[in-house]
Amino acid sequence: MSPITLSTVAYGRPATELLGARIAAVKADDALAPVTVVVPTNDVGVCVRRLLASGELGSVTGGAGVAGLAMVTVSRLAELLGAPGLAASHRRPVSTPVVAAAVRRVLTERPGVFAPVADHPATEQALVGAYRELSELGQATLDRLAAQSERAGEVVRVRREARALLEPDWYEEADLMRAAAATLAQGAAVLGDLGTVIVYLPQALSVPAADLLTALAEHTPVEVIAGRTGVDDADADIDHTLGRLGLTPPGDDGLAAPAGTHVESVTDAEEEARSAVSHVLQAARQGVALERMAILYPATVPYARLVAEQLDAAGIASNGRAVKPLTERLAGRWLLDLLALADRRYARPAVMGLLTGAPVLGADGHPIPASAWERISREAGIVVDRRQWPEPATATRRPRPIASRLSRGDCSTG
Repeated sequence: MSPITLSTVAYGRPATELLGARIAAVKADDALAPVTVVVPTNDVGVCVRRLLASGELGSVTGGAGVAGLAMVTVSRLAELLGAPGLAASHRRPVSTPVVAAAVRRVLTERPGVFAPVADHPATEQALVGAYRELSELGQATLDRLAAQSERAGEVVRVRREARALLEPDWYEEADLMRAAAATLAQGAAVLGDLGTVIVYLPQALSVPAADLLTALAEHTPVEVIAGRTGVDDADADIDHTLGRLGLTPPGDDGLAAPAGTHVESVTDAEEEARSAVSHVLQAARQGVALERMAILYPATVPYARLVAEQLDAAGIASNGRAVKPLTERLAGRWLLDLLALADRRYARPAVMGLLTGAPVLGADGHPIPASAWERISREAGIVVDRRQWPEPATATRRPRPIASRLSRGDCSTG
């Protein structure tokens, strides 16, 4: 029986509420008690921390804030535990270019069945990908895989020979996970800083990562909050991950499988977008918060533009990938032109083009008289170089009519 405790919950707000409740329970007697939440990605960690700190879900520490709460990925957790030992042995984390160099050397010295295509970049790319995929497998599993066919055996051979070249000086993520698990057996000092560990919404965990969490549960309390949808196919990967942790999801977790409730046929893509936005408005009128809704489409073209246009027309603020890049927007182009002034040596056409390229307001809040400024600067003989542009204090060095107009700020068009 696994020492890890399991809770299953629906994704979304229920999962975050359960996490907040579990953190609050751990910190019930000590607001500063350490709690480590293992999140699937750093983005999830940032979002969850902000939500918990906002107090919207209630206090998790008995007061304001989230003191004593750490959000880490499983890779970062392994780094905290195992990296010092690997660094002491003068081994460094391996990168993809280093793996590629080792694979190229193997293909050069012993190409095997890959001899006809050993020099092709796609061969190297495919074998580097296979190297990564096979990194979490043990030797017995690799032996079984190698026995499946000649090509499979050659892929395993390349992996093993490249690994032999790298192992003395480099370590991969699986090595880091195993080193972290070994450190736990020796009583790592960092255990006291981890406190209770909550694995929040785990996704696909490698075998070494699952072994690390299982080993961690022998030394400190470990809980898993697993998200489920109620759909067997959708939950299959999560169930596989739970199996690696020695956990069995409940047969009936009370989650109803979501189902499409409305199918609508329309004439074209534009009508699809209009209909989708119409349903959003209808749901909003019924009290559904806009941030709890999403519009999904199968392809960026043409749906991204059409949906954005319909949302803008309906006055609905939305968040998603920009339909137009910043460089195609007025403010973006103006900012880029501003940053380029120095490279263009503050040439008068560049400066005046900047001032007329967007509705620029003066200190009084009114649009600047760019046309008058352009005429004054032309009459002043300004061509290029920032030093030719006069400050008010130096304006008297200019010809009298122009100097007086510049020093007075007279920008009339007359």
